[in-house]
Amino acid sequence: MIQLDSEVQYIKGIGPKRAQGLLRLGIRNAGDLLTFFPSQYQDRTRIVPVSDAYRYEQVCICGRIGKAYERKLSMGLFILDIEIFDNSGMAYVRFFRKKNPYSKVDVFASIKKAFESGKTAYIFGDAKAEIGIRYVSVNDYEITASVDDIPLFFNKIIPVYPATEGLNQKVIREAVRNALDTAGNLYPDISGIIPEFEGVPKIKSFEAIRKIHYPLTLDDAENARRAFAAQEFFVLETALAISRNAIKKNPKKRHYEIKKSFLTPFRQNLKFEFTKAQKKAINDIFDDMQDVYPMNRMLMGDVGSGKTVVALSAVLLAAENGFQSMIAAPTEILAEQHFLTISNMLEGLDINIVLATSSTLKKKSEREKILADVHNGKTQIVIGTHALMEERVKFKNLALIVVDEQHRFGVMQKYAALGKADSPDILMMTATPIPRALAMTVYGEMDMTVINELPAGRIPIQTFFVSESYAYSKTVAELQKGGQAYIVYPLIDESDKIALKSATAEAGKLSQGVFKNYKVGLLHGKMNPSEKNDIMKKFKNKDFDVMISTTVIEVGIDVPNACVMIIQHADRFGLSALHQLRGRIGRGKKQSYCFLIGSAKSENAAKRLQIMTKTNNGFEIAEEDLQMRGPGEFMGTVQHGFPEFKAGDLVKDADIIGFSKDFARDLIDGDPLLQKTENSVLKMLINQRFSNKTKLINVG
Repeated sequence: MIQLDSEVQYIKGIGPKRAQGLLRLGIRNAGDLLTFFPSQYQDRTRIVPVSDAYRYEQVCICGRIGKAYERKLSMGLFILDIEIFDNSGMAYVRFFRKKNPYSKVDVFASIKKAFESGKTAYIFGDAKAEIGIRYVSVNDYEITASVDDIPLFFNKIIPVYPATEGLNQKVIREAVRNALDTAGNLYPDISGIIPEFEGVPKIKSFEAIRKIHYPLTLDDAENARRAFAAQEFFVLETALAISRNAIKKNPKKRHYEIKKSFLTPFRQNLKFEFTKAQKKAINDIFDDMQDVYPMNRMLMGDVGSGKTVVALSAVLLAAENGFQSMIAAPTEILAEQHFLTISNMLEGLDINIVLATSSTLKKKSEREKILADVHNGKTQIVIGTHALMEERVKFKNLALIVVDEQHRFGVMQKYAALGKADSPDILMMTATPIPRALAMTVYGEMDMTVINELPAGRIPIQTFFVSESYAYSKTVAELQKGGQAYIVYPLIDESDKIALKSATAEAGKLSQGVFKNYKVGLLHGKMNPSEKNDIMKKFKNKDFDVMISTTVIEVGIDVPNACVMIIQHADRFGLSALHQLRGRIGRGKKQSYCFLIGSAKSENAAKRLQIMTKTNNGFEIAEEDLQMRGPGEFMGTVQHGFPEFKAGDLVKDADIIGFSKDFARDLIDGDPLLQKTENSVLKMLINQRFSNKTKLINVG
């Protein structure tokens, strides 16, 4: 008997060979196949008379099969036209096939066999018109013995699935139907414990699955999807609530007191005032750190919003109470930038700060001193990369972990950091604004703080999609006024495979051409850290006027005098990368300009460039990016340790997520260990889907 965990090859009509194809789609067992939901639907509920077929782009027709006509269209391409008759008249349906013109193989043999004269054909396809002939180019068809026979895949809404080589839509539909018939009623259901919620019908999981695959109407499909999504989100939010409870059972053994021995001189040394949003963020963080339970907070802020000084305030609170802090960055250049920036900000304060990366830990003498000072507590602030997660890095009294650009770290790396301390306070930062629905889900029960304003005096960056010559002429004009410019390329070196300009080649040309009267620097990821630091210091000190670079400057580089950003082949970059690159300028008091150069041939590329010229708001850009790419690609969800949602949509279902979150908290307050009989299926689903991951959920 087929069970949900039965290998998919044992379902009728599949077998070992097709199972391999399904495996490429992530389908291993019957349960996976049941929740392999359609990516779209075809509305085949309306069969039109063949005489009216040409009034529509996509159409369903039905009629008696007549004669077939085959001819060569061009070398290697042949067409087969077949007559279809109904009471309104006759239409041709057309098939295209490629074949060797010298081969005797009949590439239309199976079609001719199926389209037996006198039988009934149901056709779904694209209506076409050429000089002297109109026809329907066939996307799908079904043959019945007579017009009275009921077709399987017509007169109804038809699911369209993501496909792979060797598996066409008919094979997948048949497999799904067989899985529904043999194992559909075994799927776990928790609809009974979820309260009524407006806009989400109460449908049992099996019925929802069946309606998602085979809805009577498109509204049916959407209602069933939302009902199934509610169960998915509720399982997740309950797991998050359990995880939150577990944290609250483990109070901190340390206590923070705001002594101001470091905080006051730090504030006095700053050359600017905190914004209201920064002050609120600092207060939120300090309240968390002074609480009896560990802090678990996400700090979101657009590029240039001042997250670093907020995080540094938390670090100083830890330091003046005798505790160590770790600041982890995803790349060496960002870690180095943090080290330089923070060292400058803390100048004059009696605080020991060290940079621990693969490069600084390479030499034995330096490594031994760094590791010893961290282990004995002499070093109060440790800034580094993934190297900080290594077992050899041991702390004396680590209390605060700050993870910058946290989405670039995997869950296990973050969890390794937690193992360095007893109930540490966690502050995660990102300059990639995350839409609320996505943040609520992916970051679970983390508290959220958003810095939603830029420092006073910032002038909005003007962004234009322009020609290269225009961008260069405007850049020269800004250089003449004493400004500096970045020019960013997607490649370091020229490639035979991709026709794109490269940073290295263009640096040579531009320094001898357009910018021959200016000093031009080159920065890219293949350089060692000391080279990168040296070049960036020179650029910051105005030893270079123009910095030609790859996306190595995407995060962490702060040069207030830089007022021009040129992005070559801008169509090759995602919205998030474009916004991050633009954020490298506009940090001073000059009007700044971002010039996008590239091709907008594809619809998505054109839309990305249009969005960039329309707004500087990172949260608006993030919403657009999420809509265009989908949540999985936007977040790289796999690294967060979360199962992929089968029906839930993090954009469409924000209301369900909020509702699920509130109800899950109430449920866990009343039944913390899910011991009540009515919660047994929910408990089983959490154990199945998260297993040992509940301890990772709040790590993001």
